[in-house]
Amino acid sequence: MSATRPIREWRLAVQIYGLSLLTLLVAAIAVALLMWASRPQHHLPRIFEHFVHEVAVHVADPRAMQAAADLVADDLGDQIALFKLDGTPVVASHNSELTALPPANLAALQRGEPHPPEPHSADDPRPVGAVLLDTPFVGYGLVRLDNAPPPGPVVAPFILVLAILAAASAIVARRLVGPLGRILTTAQAFGRGDLRVRTGLAPRGALGTLGAVFDEMAGRVARLLQAQRELLANVSHELRTPLSRLRVALELAADTDGPAAKGELHAAEEDLAQLEHMVEDVLRVASLDLAALQPESSQPVTRVQRIDLAALAERTTRRFATACADRPVDVAAPEDPLWVDADAELVRRAIDNLLDNARKYSEPGAPISVQVTADDHHAIVTVTDAGIGIDPADQPHVFTPFFRADRSRARVTGGVGLGLTLVQRIAVAHGGSVALDSAPARGTRITLKLPRAVRQGDLAATTREA
Repeated sequence: MSATRPIREWRLAVQIYGLSLLTLLVAAIAVALLMWASRPQHHLPRIFEHFVHEVAVHVADPRAMQAAADLVADDLGDQIALFKLDGTPVVASHNSELTALPPANLAALQRGEPHPPEPHSADDPRPVGAVLLDTPFVGYGLVRLDNAPPPGPVVAPFILVLAILAAASAIVARRLVGPLGRILTTAQAFGRGDLRVRTGLAPRGALGTLGAVFDEMAGRVARLLQAQRELLANVSHELRTPLSRLRVALELAADTDGPAAKGELHAAEEDLAQLEHMVEDVLRVASLDLAALQPESSQPVTRVQRIDLAALAERTTRRFATACADRPVDVAAPEDPLWVDADAELVRRAIDNLLDNARKYSEPGAPISVQVTADDHHAIVTVTDAGIGIDPADQPHVFTPFFRADRSRARVTGGVGLGLTLVQRIAVAHGGSVALDSAPARGTRITLKLPRAVRQGDLAATTREA
């Protein structure tokens, strides 16, 4: 059985939350890039002031002032011009196309209102900065930067953000769609009858664990279907032998008279009893398996009642000891009642099967012991023999239908390998369990546990405490 870790809700929630945080982180980075790309160009006013003051400082020497303006134009390609407050030009670079500010803009500049760089004309979108001067002369300067990016909608950052989001979405989609597509394809192939197909996903992350759980489920379904096919094949094989013997016995009885005919009819009666016992076991195992698959069924296979397990086990063991006088059988059970809520006939059948299994796999004269005990929650029946034991490699399969650890010996002693299977199904149907402890040549101990019934006194005490 696979050791795949189950998908826990908290782990899945953490993984989904982590994916959400990653998405938010990508979105935050994209917004930050957008804000960085479209940030106001606060450094431009300082550049404007620097250029204007570098030219205005030569106001006493018009030739030096013109040379400074032309130097800005030649070295940087920028345009610069200085004006008096009435709009009279003072100096302009040789490439300048700047004109005086409109009265409204000049008034705003004089009031000290914010005056961000803006296009000076519709024909030239490059920003123009205005700087008010009060020394060495009263006026203002205008500068148009040749290499400054124009203000307005920033298209490139938007494209960059979209590209980043698209790449992140593609990565996330690939991480999701790949495993989901493989799970879907595998599920469709499995539904079409290919029981060998598996997702092959490593159990990492939510989807990987989901794929591993699907593979484990597919393996279980395949094993169940294989077990069903083996069950049908084994039933067919096991029925064939007593039916053949029964046919031969009837034919011989028809051809003979007197005691010989009675002997053949007696053999036929034994074969019929074996057939009846085997068919009953098969039907009982099938009904218990069906009840386990359909717990909401309105037709329960068990007739639950309050029974004393100690007394039932003692009666069953005494009856078995009388029928098998060739071997010592010891039973130890408490005198006080050991109550369980169970189907008395099924529990008796389980104890009978445990005793019969001990008889089949131990030599005549070997002792068999039955011990009835209890703990706080369970009533326990332990059947121990001193027989041939079970090989460790066979122990995981002893509760599988039609499995026999020693096939040659089982053929001689009888049985088709349904006894322990029925015991296990009966235990599970009552909310109990079966445990096996065995070693070759040292015997076998099988423990049947059933939930103890709540006694009326315990129930009343519990009610008072509540």
